[in-house]
Amino acid sequence: MAPRHIALALLCVLVWGGSFSVIRWGLQDLPPLAFASLRFGLVALLIPFVPRPNTSWRTIVVYGLGWGAVQFSGLFLAIHHGMPTSLSSVLAQSQVFFTMLFGMILRLESLNIRKGLSLGLALAGLSIIASDESAEVPTIAMALSLMGAAGWASGNIVVRMVATAGQRSDSLAFVVWASLIPAVILACLSAEFENHTAIFNLNTATSVSVTIAVLYQSLGALLIGTLAWNRLLRHYPATTVASFSLLTPIIGLSIGCLFWGETLSISAFVGSTLLLFGLISNLSVATVHAK
Repeated sequence: MAPRHIALALLCVLVWGGSFSVIRWGLQDLPPLAFASLRFGLVALLIPFVPRPNTSWRTIVVYGLGWGAVQFSGLFLAIHHGMPTSLSSVLAQSQVFFTMLFGMILRLESLNIRKGLSLGLALAGLSIIASDESAEVPTIAMALSLMGAAGWASGNIVVRMVATAGQRSDSLAFVVWASLIPAVILACLSAEFENHTAIFNLNTATSVSVTIAVLYQSLGALLIGTLAWNRLLRHYPATTVASFSLLTPIIGLSIGCLFWGETLSISAFVGSTLLLFGLISNLSVATVHAK
């Protein structure tokens, strides 16, 4: 990869690594689906000032549904239901293997022995984490985390298919217009299932913290992070780019331990290590094929 593209990848993982703790911070005062909707809604407000991207409505809707609504409803709800930010940042990286799986189903990627071994390590790690009886991680939180990872992977595949067709998904217009889909879907789900009393009772201090959390999520993690990520996907295979997210859980784990006092059980640590080894192995495979 070119040095400027490596810099973009590092910017993404730095912003996204801190995003998990910001989500937990914001969820102290906001319902999860409402918070996720605000994340996209703030960016969607730019639509009157940005022309529609040169791509089909179907692409925008499919991308917005998976990358936006599915990924972030899963992530925000998982943390709301007790998923530690440190472990959440690790499980989110299973998107690499969902990307591989979806790519093989759509015949965009091929499976070889080394990729199979990488996938096996990751599945073993996930199994150990899921079977850890000493951890206080609800099963629903685990399932929601994996759902979010699958949503992220589906977005990777859409972006790669758009790039293959000669169109661009790394433009401001694409991200802004695609944000409308999850903003509306998540707002409707929030209106149906969540209690918004806490939002209307925010004091000055909590209003400031909520504003900072929403701005970080929308302008930092969503707008800047996604634009940079999609630009990388336009130039490189999905598995190559997806594997760069290996650094995200390291940052997420560090912040979770330092600021929230989170710890991993032995089983969760072993499972996370296996998952990360699978990511490292897959990164080496992707690097070989990219040369």
